[in-house]
Amino acid sequence: MIPSAPLLAATRAALETTYGLALEGLGDDQIEAAVYSAASAGMADARDPAYLARVVDRLPIDESWLFRDDTLWEWLRDKAGPALLDAAAMAGRPVRVLSLGCSSGQEPFTAAMLFQDLLERIGLPASATSAYVQVVGMDSSPFRIGAARSGLVPSWSVQRCRDGWLRGRVVPEPATLARYRIAASVQAACRFELGNLVDVAARGNGALGGYDLVLCRNVLIYFRPADAARLSAQLARGLDPGAYLAFSAAEAHLIDTDVLELAGQLGVGRAKPRTSAKAPRARRATRARAVLPAARPTGRAPALRAVPDPRQRDNAVAVHLEQALRHAQAGHALEALREVRAALIHDPSHLYSRLLLGQQLIPVDERRGREVLQELIETAAQLSPDEAVPCADGLSVGQLTAAARILLSRREGA
Repeated sequence: MIPSAPLLAATRAALETTYGLALEGLGDDQIEAAVYSAASAGMADARDPAYLARVVDRLPIDESWLFRDDTLWEWLRDKAGPALLDAAAMAGRPVRVLSLGCSSGQEPFTAAMLFQDLLERIGLPASATSAYVQVVGMDSSPFRIGAARSGLVPSWSVQRCRDGWLRGRVVPEPATLARYRIAASVQAACRFELGNLVDVAARGNGALGGYDLVLCRNVLIYFRPADAARLSAQLARGLDPGAYLAFSAAEAHLIDTDVLELAGQLGVGRAKPRTSAKAPRARRATRARAVLPAARPTGRAPALRAVPDPRQRDNAVAVHLEQALRHAQAGHALEALREVRAALIHDPSHLYSRLLLGQQLIPVDERRGREVLQELIETAAQLSPDEAVPCADGLSVGQLTAAARILLSRREGA
Protein backbone atom coordinates (compact mmCIF):
# COMPACT_ATOMS: atom_id res chain seq x y z
CA MET A 1 0.00 0.00 0.00
CA ILE A 2 1.09 3.57 -0.67
CA PRO A 3 0.98 5.45 2.63
CA SER A 4 -1.65 8.16 2.64
CA ALA A 5 -0.84 11.74 3.50
CA PRO A 6 -2.79 11.52 6.81
CA LEU A 7 -0.87 8.35 7.80
CA LEU A 8 2.46 9.98 6.98
CA ALA A 9 1.59 13.08 8.98
CA ALA A 10 0.30 11.06 11.95
CA THR A 11 3.36 8.80 11.88
CA ARG A 12 5.80 11.72 11.83
CA ALA A 13 3.98 13.37 14.72
CA ALA A 14 3.96 10.14 16.72
CA LEU A 15 7.67 9.52 16.09
CA GLU A 16 8.50 12.98 17.41
CA THR A 17 6.23 12.65 20.44
CA THR A 18 7.39 9.14 21.37
CA TYR A 19 11.07 9.12 20.40
CA GLY A 20 11.86 12.79 19.87
CA LEU A 21 12.68 12.04 16.23
CA ALA A 22 11.87 14.99 14.02
CA LEU A 23 13.94 13.17 11.36
CA GLU A 24 15.97 16.25 10.55
CA GLY A 25 18.22 15.51 7.59
CA LEU A 26 16.08 12.74 6.11
CA GLY A 27 14.24 13.23 2.84
CA ASP A 28 10.50 12.73 2.50
CA ASP A 29 11.11 9.76 0.19
CA GLN A 30 13.20 8.00 2.89
CA ILE A 31 10.50 8.50 5.49
CA GLU A 32 7.78 7.38 3.09
CA ALA A 33 9.74 4.21 2.29
CA ALA A 34 10.01 3.34 5.99
CA VAL A 35 6.30 3.96 6.55
CA TYR A 36 5.39 1.94 3.46
CA SER A 37 7.53 -1.00 4.59
CA ALA A 38 6.15 -0.94 8.13
CA ALA A 39 2.54 -0.57 6.94
CA SER A 40 2.94 -3.51 4.56
CA ALA A 41 3.82 -5.77 7.53
CA GLY A 42 0.45 -5.24 9.22
CA MET A 43 -2.12 -2.72 10.35
CA ALA A 44 -0.85 0.84 10.15
CA ASP A 45 -1.96 2.89 13.11
CA ALA A 46 0.23 5.72 14.39
CA ARG A 47 -1.20 5.13 17.88
CA ASP A 48 0.09 1.53 17.90
CA PRO A 49 3.54 1.20 19.61
CA ALA A 50 4.29 -1.95 17.60
CA TYR A 51 3.70 -0.10 14.33
CA LEU A 52 5.91 2.80 15.42
CA ALA A 53 8.66 0.34 16.38
CA ARG A 54 8.44 -1.18 12.88
CA VAL A 55 8.87 2.27 11.36
CA VAL A 56 11.89 3.01 13.53
CA ASP A 57 13.39 -0.34 12.48
CA ARG A 58 13.17 0.75 8.84
CA LEU A 59 14.37 4.34 9.09
CA PRO A 60 17.86 4.91 7.57
CA ILE A 61 19.34 6.35 10.77
CA ASP A 62 21.75 3.56 11.66
CA GLU A 63 24.90 4.36 9.71
CA SER A 64 27.72 3.26 11.97
CA TRP A 65 30.94 1.30 11.84
CA LEU A 66 33.59 0.01 14.20
CA PHE A 67 35.87 2.75 15.58
CA ARG A 68 33.94 5.48 13.80
CA ASP A 69 35.75 8.81 14.24
CA ASP A 70 39.31 7.77 15.05
CA THR A 71 40.15 10.86 17.08
CA LEU A 72 37.67 10.02 19.86
CA TRP A 73 39.01 6.49 20.26
CA GLU A 74 42.62 7.69 20.13
CA TRP A 75 41.80 10.13 22.94
CA LEU A 76 40.18 7.39 25.00
CA ARG A 77 43.10 5.04 24.37
CA ASP A 78 45.81 7.56 25.21
CA LYS A 79 44.17 9.88 27.73
CA ALA A 80 40.86 9.07 29.41
CA GLY A 81 40.68 5.27 29.12
CA PRO A 82 43.67 4.31 31.33
CA ALA A 83 42.55 6.78 34.02
CA LEU A 84 39.00 5.39 33.95
CA LEU A 85 40.30 1.84 34.37
CA ASP A 86 42.54 2.89 37.22
CA ALA A 87 39.84 4.81 39.09
CA ALA A 88 37.21 2.10 38.66
CA ALA A 89 39.56 -0.69 39.72
CA MET A 90 40.65 1.23 42.80
CA ALA A 91 36.95 1.68 43.63
CA GLY A 92 36.48 -2.08 43.40
CA ARG A 93 34.26 -2.15 40.30
CA PRO A 94 34.41 -2.26 36.49
CA VAL A 95 34.40 0.74 34.16
CA ARG A 96 30.80 1.33 33.07
CA VAL A 97 29.98 2.67 29.60
CA LEU A 98 26.57 3.53 28.11
CA SER A 99 26.07 3.88 24.35
CA LEU A 100 22.81 5.64 23.47
CA GLY A 101 21.44 5.05 19.98
CA CYS A 102 23.79 2.09 19.62
CA SER A 103 22.30 0.86 16.33
CA SER A 104 23.47 -2.70 15.66
CA GLY A 105 26.17 -2.64 18.34
CA GLN A 106 29.13 -1.15 16.50
CA GLU A 107 29.84 1.51 19.12
CA PRO A 108 29.49 -0.73 22.21
CA PHE A 109 31.70 -3.37 20.57
CA THR A 110 34.23 -0.65 19.77
CA ALA A 111 34.32 0.53 23.39
CA ALA A 112 34.79 -3.03 24.66
CA MET A 113 37.62 -3.64 22.17
CA LEU A 114 39.36 -0.45 23.16
CA PHE A 115 39.33 -1.28 26.87
CA GLN A 116 40.32 -4.86 26.10
CA ASP A 117 43.39 -3.52 24.32
CA LEU A 118 44.27 -1.36 27.34
CA LEU A 119 43.89 -4.34 29.67
CA GLU A 120 46.06 -6.56 27.48
CA ARG A 121 48.78 -3.92 27.64
CA ILE A 122 49.04 -4.45 31.40
CA GLY A 123 49.07 -8.22 31.13
CA LEU A 124 45.43 -9.26 31.42
CA PRO A 125 44.08 -11.92 29.03
CA ALA A 126 41.18 -11.10 26.72
CA SER A 127 38.95 -13.44 28.75
CA ALA A 128 39.18 -11.04 31.71
CA THR A 129 37.64 -8.09 29.83
CA SER A 130 34.14 -8.55 31.21
CA ALA A 131 35.49 -8.33 34.78
CA TYR A 132 36.93 -4.88 34.14
CA VAL A 133 34.50 -3.19 31.77
CA GLN A 134 30.73 -3.33 31.28
CA VAL A 135 29.24 -1.70 28.19
CA VAL A 136 25.49 -1.21 27.79
CA GLY A 137 24.15 -0.47 24.33
CA MET A 138 20.67 1.04 24.06
CA ASP A 139 18.52 1.70 21.01
CA SER A 140 14.82 2.25 20.34
CA SER A 141 14.77 -0.21 17.43
CA PRO A 142 13.96 -3.84 18.37
CA PHE A 143 15.45 -5.04 15.07
CA ARG A 144 18.78 -3.32 15.67
CA ILE A 145 19.00 -4.52 19.28
CA GLY A 146 18.38 -8.05 18.02
CA ALA A 147 21.16 -7.63 15.45
CA ALA A 148 23.54 -6.39 18.16
CA ARG A 149 22.79 -9.36 20.39
CA SER A 150 23.68 -11.71 17.54
CA GLY A 151 27.29 -10.51 17.65
CA LEU A 152 27.32 -10.08 13.87
CA VAL A 153 28.04 -6.82 12.07
CA PRO A 154 27.78 -5.95 8.36
CA SER A 155 30.96 -6.13 6.31
CA TRP A 156 30.95 -2.36 5.71
CA SER A 157 31.18 -1.87 9.49
CA VAL A 158 34.56 -3.57 9.32
CA GLN A 159 35.81 -2.36 5.94
CA ARG A 160 35.46 1.31 6.92
CA CYS A 161 37.56 0.75 10.05
CA ARG A 162 41.31 1.30 10.22
CA ASP A 163 43.00 -2.13 10.26
CA GLY A 164 45.14 -1.46 13.32
CA TRP A 165 42.13 -1.10 15.60
CA LEU A 166 40.67 -4.58 15.21
CA ARG A 167 43.66 -6.78 16.16
CA GLY A 168 41.96 -10.05 15.20
CA ARG A 169 38.83 -9.46 17.29
CA VAL A 170 36.51 -9.56 14.27
CA VAL A 171 36.42 -12.50 11.84
CA PRO A 172 34.31 -13.35 8.77
CA GLU A 173 31.23 -15.42 9.54
CA PRO A 174 31.19 -18.40 7.15
CA ALA A 175 27.50 -19.10 7.63
CA THR A 176 26.39 -15.68 6.40
CA LEU A 177 27.11 -13.43 3.47
CA ALA A 178 28.84 -10.11 4.10
CA ARG A 179 28.82 -10.51 7.90
CA TYR A 180 31.60 -10.52 10.48
CA ARG A 181 31.49 -12.01 13.98
CA ILE A 182 32.72 -10.11 17.03
CA ALA A 183 35.04 -12.08 19.36
CA ALA A 184 33.26 -13.80 22.26
CA SER A 185 35.43 -11.99 24.83
CA VAL A 186 34.24 -8.65 23.43
CA GLN A 187 30.60 -9.71 23.31
CA ALA A 188 30.82 -10.87 26.93
CA ALA A 189 31.58 -7.30 28.04
CA CYS A 190 28.49 -5.91 26.25
CA ARG A 191 24.79 -5.95 27.04
CA PHE A 192 22.05 -4.59 24.79
CA GLU A 193 18.74 -3.10 25.89
CA LEU A 194 15.72 -1.65 24.14
CA GLY A 195 15.37 1.93 25.36
CA ASN A 196 14.23 5.40 24.47
CA LEU A 197 16.73 8.27 24.68
CA VAL A 198 13.96 10.70 25.67
CA ASP A 199 13.03 8.52 28.65
CA VAL A 200 16.66 8.05 29.70
CA ALA A 201 17.33 11.79 29.63
CA ALA A 202 14.14 12.53 31.59
CA ARG A 203 15.11 10.05 34.34
CA GLY A 204 18.40 11.86 34.88
CA ASN A 205 20.72 10.39 37.49
CA GLY A 206 18.31 7.53 38.08
CA ALA A 207 19.23 6.23 34.61
CA LEU A 208 22.72 7.68 34.16
CA GLY A 209 24.19 7.44 37.65
CA GLY A 210 27.03 4.93 37.93
CA TYR A 211 28.25 5.32 34.35
CA ASP A 212 31.79 6.58 33.78
CA LEU A 213 31.30 7.33 30.09
CA VAL A 214 28.07 8.04 28.19
CA LEU A 215 28.26 8.04 24.39
CA CYS A 216 25.49 9.88 22.55
CA ARG A 217 27.00 10.45 19.13
CA ASN A 218 25.23 11.18 15.85
CA VAL A 219 21.85 10.73 17.55
CA LEU A 220 20.68 14.26 18.35
CA ILE A 221 21.25 15.35 14.75
CA TYR A 222 17.81 13.83 14.02
CA PHE A 223 16.10 16.04 16.64
CA ARG A 224 14.86 19.58 16.37
CA PRO A 225 17.57 21.99 17.60
CA ALA A 226 15.57 23.06 20.66
CA ASP A 227 14.87 19.45 21.63
CA ALA A 228 18.49 18.45 21.08
CA ALA A 229 19.64 21.25 23.39
CA ARG A 230 17.11 20.26 26.05
CA LEU A 231 18.01 16.56 25.93
CA SER A 232 21.75 17.19 25.96
CA ALA A 233 21.34 19.38 29.06
CA GLN A 234 19.28 16.68 30.77
CA LEU A 235 21.95 14.08 29.98
CA ALA A 236 24.69 16.33 31.37
CA ARG A 237 22.79 16.99 34.59
CA GLY A 238 22.15 13.27 35.07
CA LEU A 239 25.83 12.31 35.17
CA ASP A 240 27.82 11.54 38.28
CA PRO A 241 30.59 14.10 38.94
CA GLY A 242 33.65 13.23 36.86
CA ALA A 243 31.75 11.15 34.30
CA TYR A 244 32.26 11.87 30.60
CA LEU A 245 29.57 12.67 28.03
CA ALA A 246 30.61 12.32 24.38
CA PHE A 247 28.81 13.81 21.39
CA SER A 248 29.97 13.74 17.78
CA ALA A 249 31.99 16.65 16.42
CA ALA A 250 28.84 17.84 14.62
CA GLU A 251 27.04 17.98 17.98
CA ALA A 252 29.87 19.56 19.99
CA HIS A 253 27.91 22.80 20.33
CA LEU A 254 25.48 20.90 22.59
CA ILE A 255 27.95 20.70 25.49
CA ASP A 256 26.43 22.60 28.41
CA THR A 257 29.44 24.35 29.96
CA ASP A 258 27.40 25.25 33.04
CA VAL A 259 27.38 21.55 33.94
CA LEU A 260 30.29 20.12 31.93
CA GLU A 261 33.91 21.12 31.64
CA LEU A 262 35.62 20.64 28.28
CA ALA A 263 37.63 17.44 28.31
CA GLY A 264 40.23 18.28 25.67
CA GLN A 265 38.51 16.30 22.93
CA LEU A 266 36.03 17.86 20.50
CA GLY A 267 32.50 16.91 21.49
CA VAL A 268 33.40 15.54 24.94
CA GLY A 269 32.59 17.11 28.29
CA ARG A 270 33.13 15.98 31.87
CA ALA A 271 30.63 16.54 34.65
CA LYS A 272 31.75 19.18 37.12
CA PRO A 273 31.67 18.56 40.88
CA ARG A 274 28.30 19.41 42.35
CA THR A 275 28.11 22.49 44.51
CA SER A 276 24.96 21.32 46.25
CA ALA A 277 25.51 19.31 49.40
CA LYS A 278 22.55 17.17 48.48
CA ALA A 279 23.66 15.18 45.44
CA PRO A 280 21.34 12.74 43.64
CA ARG A 281 21.54 9.19 44.87
CA ALA A 282 23.23 6.97 42.31
CA ARG A 283 24.49 3.43 42.02
CA ARG A 284 27.91 4.19 43.47
CA ALA A 285 30.34 1.51 44.55
CA THR A 286 32.06 1.82 47.93
CA ARG A 287 35.74 2.60 47.54
CA ALA A 288 37.73 -0.59 47.95
CA ARG A 289 41.11 -0.97 49.56
CA ALA A 290 42.83 -2.63 46.60
CA VAL A 291 42.48 -3.50 42.93
CA LEU A 292 40.86 -6.91 42.82
CA PRO A 293 38.67 -8.45 40.10
CA ALA A 294 35.83 -10.83 40.76
CA ALA A 295 35.87 -14.55 40.14
CA ARG A 296 35.84 -16.14 36.71
CA PRO A 297 34.59 -13.82 33.93
CA THR A 298 31.24 -14.85 32.49
CA GLY A 299 28.84 -13.58 29.86
CA ARG A 300 27.40 -11.31 32.53
CA ALA A 301 30.15 -8.98 33.62
CA PRO A 302 30.80 -9.61 37.34
CA ALA A 303 31.41 -6.82 39.78
CA LEU A 304 34.83 -6.40 41.32
CA ARG A 305 35.12 -7.25 44.97
CA ALA A 306 36.89 -5.49 47.79
CA VAL A 307 39.82 -6.90 49.74
CA PRO A 308 38.74 -8.99 52.75
CA ASP A 309 39.89 -7.97 56.18
CA PRO A 310 43.18 -9.86 56.83
CA ARG A 311 41.86 -10.96 60.21
CA GLN A 312 39.20 -12.99 58.42
CA ARG A 313 41.74 -14.88 56.30
CA ASP A 314 42.69 -18.35 57.46
CA ASN A 315 46.31 -18.55 56.27
CA ALA A 316 49.74 -18.52 57.84
CA VAL A 317 50.69 -14.99 56.84
CA ALA A 318 47.51 -13.33 58.16
CA VAL A 319 48.96 -12.59 61.58
CA HIS A 320 52.14 -11.10 60.09
CA LEU A 321 50.14 -9.07 57.59
CA GLU A 322 47.74 -7.69 60.18
CA GLN A 323 50.64 -6.54 62.29
CA ALA A 324 52.40 -5.05 59.26
CA LEU A 325 49.34 -3.09 58.19
CA ARG A 326 48.91 -1.77 61.70
CA HIS A 327 52.50 -0.50 61.68
CA ALA A 328 52.12 0.92 58.17
CA GLN A 329 49.00 2.84 59.14
CA ALA A 330 50.88 4.21 62.14
CA GLY A 331 53.63 5.44 59.84
CA HIS A 332 56.27 2.86 60.79
CA ALA A 333 56.90 1.58 57.28
CA LEU A 334 60.37 0.17 57.90
CA GLU A 335 59.20 -2.00 60.81
CA ALA A 336 56.28 -3.24 58.74
CA LEU A 337 58.57 -4.19 55.90
CA ARG A 338 61.03 -6.05 58.13
CA GLU A 339 58.32 -8.02 59.89
CA VAL A 340 56.78 -9.54 56.81
CA ARG A 341 59.27 -9.40 53.96
CA ALA A 342 61.07 -12.54 55.07
CA ALA A 343 57.77 -14.43 55.11
CA LEU A 344 56.62 -13.10 51.76
CA ILE A 345 59.67 -12.99 49.51
CA HIS A 346 59.75 -15.50 46.64
CA ASP A 347 56.81 -17.51 47.98
CA PRO A 348 53.91 -17.67 45.48
CA SER A 349 51.46 -18.56 48.24
CA HIS A 350 51.92 -15.04 49.60
CA LEU A 351 51.43 -13.07 46.38
CA TYR A 352 48.07 -11.79 47.53
CA SER A 353 49.44 -10.60 50.86
CA ARG A 354 52.26 -8.78 49.10
CA LEU A 355 49.74 -6.81 47.08
CA LEU A 356 48.04 -5.66 50.28
CA LEU A 357 51.35 -4.83 51.92
CA GLY A 358 52.63 -2.87 48.92
CA GLN A 359 49.44 -0.86 48.72
CA GLN A 360 49.61 0.06 52.40
CA LEU A 361 53.33 0.92 52.33
CA ILE A 362 53.24 3.23 49.30
CA PRO A 363 51.53 6.17 51.05
CA VAL A 364 54.00 6.15 53.98
CA ASP A 365 57.19 4.86 52.33
CA GLU A 366 56.80 4.89 48.56
CA ARG A 367 60.22 3.43 47.72
CA ARG A 368 59.75 0.33 49.85
CA GLY A 369 56.14 -0.06 48.84
CA ARG A 370 57.18 -0.04 45.19
CA GLU A 371 59.87 -2.62 45.94
CA VAL A 372 57.28 -5.00 47.40
CA LEU A 373 55.02 -4.63 44.36
CA GLN A 374 57.93 -5.06 41.95
CA GLU A 375 59.00 -8.23 43.76
CA LEU A 376 55.42 -9.48 43.43
CA ILE A 377 55.54 -8.90 39.66
CA GLU A 378 58.91 -10.64 39.33
CA THR A 379 57.74 -13.67 41.30
CA ALA A 380 54.47 -13.84 39.34
CA ALA A 381 56.42 -13.80 36.05
CA GLN A 382 57.68 -17.29 36.88
CA LEU A 383 54.10 -18.61 37.01
CA SER A 384 51.34 -19.10 34.47
CA PRO A 385 49.07 -16.01 34.16
CA ASP A 386 46.02 -18.29 34.41
CA GLU A 387 47.19 -20.02 37.59
CA ALA A 388 44.97 -19.45 40.61
CA VAL A 389 46.39 -17.36 43.44
CA PRO A 390 46.48 -19.22 46.78
CA CYS A 391 44.38 -17.62 49.52
CA ALA A 392 42.45 -15.56 46.96
CA ASP A 393 39.69 -17.63 45.40
CA GLY A 394 38.81 -16.68 41.84
CA LEU A 395 41.90 -14.50 41.35
CA SER A 396 44.51 -15.42 38.74
CA VAL A 397 48.21 -14.62 38.76
CA GLY A 398 47.71 -12.44 35.67
CA GLN A 399 44.99 -10.42 37.35
CA LEU A 400 47.04 -9.96 40.50
CA THR A 401 50.03 -8.81 38.42
CA ALA A 402 47.82 -6.31 36.61
CA ALA A 403 46.59 -4.97 39.94
CA ALA A 404 50.19 -4.42 41.09
CA ARG A 405 51.05 -2.65 37.84
CA ILE A 406 48.06 -0.36 38.18
CA LEU A 407 49.20 0.60 41.69
CA LEU A 408 52.71 1.30 40.43
CA SER A 409 51.58 3.33 37.42
CA ARG A 410 49.16 5.24 39.58
CA ARG A 411 52.00 6.48 41.78
CA GLU A 412 54.15 7.32 38.77
CA GLY A 413 51.39 9.53 37.40
CA ALA A 414 50.66 11.16 40.76
